[in-house]
Amino acid sequence: MGVTGASTGDRFSFRFPEMVSFGDGAVSDLPVLLREMKAEHPLILSGRTVSEGPVMERIREILDLSGIRYGVFNGVEPEPPVEIVKAAAEAARGAGHDTMIGLGGGSTMDLTKVASVMAATGADILSMVGRDRVPCRGLPTVMLPTTSGSGSEVSPVAIFTFAEEKVKKGVVSSFLVPDAAIVDPELTWSVPPKVTADTGMDAMIHAVESFLSVNANPFSESLSLEAVRRIASSLEGAVMDGRDAASRRGMSLGSLLAGMAFAMAGTAAVHALAYPLGGEFHIPHGTANTVMLKSVMEFNRDQCTGKMSHLARAVSEECLNMSDEEASEYLIEWMTGMARRIGVTTRIRDLGVPEAAIPTMAEAASRETRLLSNNPKTMNREDIEKIYRRAW
Repeated sequence: MGVTGASTGDRFSFRFPEMVSFGDGAVSDLPVLLREMKAEHPLILSGRTVSEGPVMERIREILDLSGIRYGVFNGVEPEPPVEIVKAAAEAARGAGHDTMIGLGGGSTMDLTKVASVMAATGADILSMVGRDRVPCRGLPTVMLPTTSGSGSEVSPVAIFTFAEEKVKKGVVSSFLVPDAAIVDPELTWSVPPKVTADTGMDAMIHAVESFLSVNANPFSESLSLEAVRRIASSLEGAVMDGRDAASRRGMSLGSLLAGMAFAMAGTAAVHALAYPLGGEFHIPHGTANTVMLKSVMEFNRDQCTGKMSHLARAVSEECLNMSDEEASEYLIEWMTGMARRIGVTTRIRDLGVPEAAIPTMAEAASRETRLLSNNPKTMNREDIEKIYRRAW
């Protein structure tokens, strides 16, 4: 059984990339990997910041020396709107690319996964929104994460912004699991402190929510706990000194493990209530999760005190002799305190979101049933509105 006895017992299944390569300098293996995949003309997808920085320069040098012919699409935006996904798919199809490489953070990797299907099949993204609506696998994909946060390099999930509706929606399918991922901590060294902090909180919340999910299993629980340990000991160091190799390595591994955990167990109400903040007010994903964290955890605590105490003991030895009740309370305060120490906002009001928006956000969040169904405590619309008000 799991640490506390997962709700699903000992029966579970999982699907991860066929190849995951981890470690400093691992990106040097990219040409070998592409040849093993029989890729002759890959397309690199990235945002403008990455495409004009040292990471892209390094990737170009590696591929140029190998003689692999490639193209670049650098139009990815944070929380990508669906129009950009379509543009990326058309770029791949129009130039005859046979493989897609996602070089960037969660937004870039999410886009790459869905654009690969659209490029191969011509499917429309609207027809794929939801769970298990992707028709088949797309072009082969390789993920090169440049942040430690999303875990998208190993997950079956992709999230997009639908501007007209002012909402974020997910595409979830095992067909989106990448074919390969290279997690090289050195690719994260140039990420600025604010982004490191924001994405790092996202990774921590992935680990915490996947551990508390009603769909957790013994394997996912082990991954979640180890992710929490790695992130707790590394995040502040990575924010304070981006070239602290040990901290960057710990964050890359912690984010990867958290991604593997939530790929199986899912995330829950923190993410559900964060989505309207991103869709309506364009709040960065890690920040949106962080402002919801404390109030959601306080709501859930009476249903999962024991499991929260395990998380607390993973982040601090101070909790070893505490009762479960004391440890679970410590966990909530510790996570909130860490967010403040690294400069991530912890209250909705400080993001410029008006209190008058709460009823509309509560209605939108109540429709995030894919995520709410994973939560350890049932939550209705009235509960959600109260949580928003506590978080405001």
